[in-house]
Amino acid sequence: MRHYSIKLIHGLATFTCPNCKYSVTTLDFNAESGSRRTQAARAMNEHAKSAHNCSRPTLPLYVPVWHAH
Repeated sequence: MRHYSIKLIHGLATFTCPNCKYSVTTLDFNAESGSRRTQAARAMNEHAKSAHNCSRPTLPLYVPVWHAH
């Protein structure tokens, strides 16, 4: 589960917290430090952890994939 929603407008991604008004955009981060989207997602997860006591989302090692035939 993500602790944010993403809205794309003209190539700019805005990450918003569903629990409060906190948000960041990809322009808030330096491209020289890596992917701006990754940095924004990391910032939102840190915000959720510190402000709302949400644990970091975990990824399962095995996820079954169902195909419609």
